[in-house]
Amino acid sequence: MICIDDSNKFKVLAAIYSFYDQFLKGFPPACRPGCHVCCTVNIVATSLEAQHLLCSSFFDNLDLKKLLYSATAKPIYRPGLSTNQIADLCLRQKEIPPDIGEHGEGVCPFLDQKGLCSVYKNRPFACRAMSSRKICQYGGEADMEPFLVTVNLAVYQIIEHLDKEGMSGNLLDVLSELVNNRIESPGTVNRLISNRALPGFLVTPDEQGRFRAFMSRLADFQVGDITLEALLPELFAA
Repeated sequence: MICIDDSNKFKVLAAIYSFYDQFLKGFPPACRPGCHVCCTVNIVATSLEAQHLLCSSFFDNLDLKKLLYSATAKPIYRPGLSTNQIADLCLRQKEIPPDIGEHGEGVCPFLDQKGLCSVYKNRPFACRAMSSRKICQYGGEADMEPFLVTVNLAVYQIIEHLDKEGMSGNLLDVLSELVNNRIESPGTVNRLISNRALPGFLVTPDEQGRFRAFMSRLADFQVGDITLEALLPELFAA
């Protein structure tokens, strides 16, 4: 299953990516081409993002099934809950089960020999959202402005909502299920999680004003001749 173009959702997803790239200019990172500490085998993505990624020309002459079989045979991070599942538990003040997923070692198989992303244009949001105000060190953590963390979580939730009939999981697992045509029935695929609709956003009281301004800018962003608010009105209600 290579590049099944769900055009309408792809257009919305591409618009969200484009908006975020513009928004991120207000948070200039220390990240530079060739810096790839965060480019690991532990990236989480939705099935919509994985389908979008499969449209990269990088995969045209690649034995993707073989690559993914090898990559998923090794330990990689596999989440137990989706982002919106976690948000729902938080909003209802329910206990969140401990995350027992273990991070695997190894770099993303889509990095080239220079440490550059071969699928950069189509990369999922988890890759776009990873930035730092300081150069990251192996074994360390990114230094991110707190409000950007809030925004990133919200965009994760929106993308999952856009793909609410789909699934989430480790990017390599999702790609593997897609190329092997095993993702037709959400909830039945091993290692993946059924997506959920947006339950609400997790925003602290002191960030409410900035977050409303962010959502207003997002609502007005154009997708062709229509706004994101017109395409996804449920996100901007209230």
